[in-house]
Formats: sequence, structure tokens, C-alpha cells
Amino acid sequence: MDPATVGIVMALAAVASLIQALSGFGFSLFIVPFLAMVVGPKETVALANLLGTAVNLTQLRSVGRAAERGMTARMIAGCYAGMPLGLAVLLAAEPRALQAGIAVCVLAFTGVLARGWQLRGRGPGWDFGTGFASGILNTSTSMSGPPVVLYLQGRRLGPLAFRGTTTVYFLATSGGAVAMLLASGALTGRAAALAAAAFPASQVGRLAGNRLFRRFDERRFRLLVFAILLASACSALANALL
Repeated sequence: MDPATVGIVMALAAVASLIQALSGFGFSLFIVPFLAMVVGPKETVALANLLGTAVNLTQLRSVGRAAERGMTARMIAGCYAGMPLGLAVLLAAEPRALQAGIAVCVLAFTGVLARGWQLRGRGPGWDFGTGFASGILNTSTSMSGPPVVLYLQGRRLGPLAFRGTTTVYFLATSGGAVAMLLASGALTGRAAALAAAAFPASQVGRLAGNRLFRRFDERRFRLLVFAILLASACSALANALL
């Protein structure tokens, strides 16, 4: 690992963790396109899941009690059913095509979130189906968040319940994804070393986000996040195509 790569990954982890702590989503949407350009798209999936597991584990104590437990458990079950399919895509995909796919997904999801679209279904079947779609995206691109965010927005959870539910969900599912990636050989030693090096920076970002949570204008912050996501996706797509 060269120092420049380590430094870039640390900076990305800090910003992604701050976004996640402030809004309850956006960690993978922000960090994955940039990491794909730095370490390659396949190693990115493992690295992003490792960092996501660590960030959500340390965030659990402050917001975990506010999670909607029954709904979260059903989404987690759906996610574990979908993750093997996503892993098959990851192992079979050509790296450049995978990077382009990641960028297109970020662009699409950013547009959907920015327009305020929601999934308005309710009930156990919707909980499981949302998790299933999220699971496929998790192990193929490490972007498991958008289906969950769209669904929880449709359920109109309060800010604290939203953050608690997403924290518990992403912790349980990213940990499972790490185990699957390790078993399949997709988790490399370099990804583990980079995650360990970036962990302190991710905690700085997380703590800063928690402190700023009640001070930020939510509407302006979300606009800023969407602008950052758009820039990251366009950069990754240009890199894949050129």
C-alpha cells in the first residue's frame, strides 16, 4: 500500500462517515464510486462493507434503541436471501463493466432520492422484498442503502427512528456481506489493511456528524449530499468509459 492510497481512503472514510451520521444514509453511495477509481471496483465492495460494519457498530450505542425492530428483522432476512445473488454478479462481472454499473446505479439512485420518491407499501412482504433488493445490491456493488432509504421514507419514520433502523440494518447486513466475501475469496488482505488504516478517520467523521446532527439545516445538507453523489458518480463513470 502506498501512502497516497492510504491517505485518500482515510479522507473518503471520514467524509462518508460524517454523511452517514448526519443523515442515516449515504456512506456507500458516497464512498464506493471514489474507491472504485482508487482500488478497483471488486476490492471496493469488500472495503466498503468492512468500513460500513465498523462505522455502524460504533454508531449502534447512540441510536440503536430507536430502531423499528420487527421491520428491521424482516428486512435483514430478505437481505440475506438476496446477497448470494449479488455475490454471483460480483464474481462474474468484468471490472470495468462493474465500475460503470456502480456509477450508473449511483446516478439513478441520487436522482430518485433527490426527487423525494418513496416506496409506500407496508407489511411483512414489503419489508422482506426491500431487504432482498438491498441484499443483491450489497454484495454486487456495496450500495445496499437506496431501497431501504426509499422504503423507510415511505413509512415516514422520525429522524431518530430512521437513523436507528438504518444503523441496525446496515450493521447486520454488512457484517454478513463481509463473511460471504471472505468465504468466496473476494476479501483481500489489502482491503482489510486499508479498512484498518481508515477506521480512526471514519470515527472522527462519525463523531463530528453526531455533534452536528441537531445543528444542520436538513434540506440544505441533503442538497449538498446529492451534489457530492452526483459528482462522484460522474467521475467514476468517466473513469470507467475512458
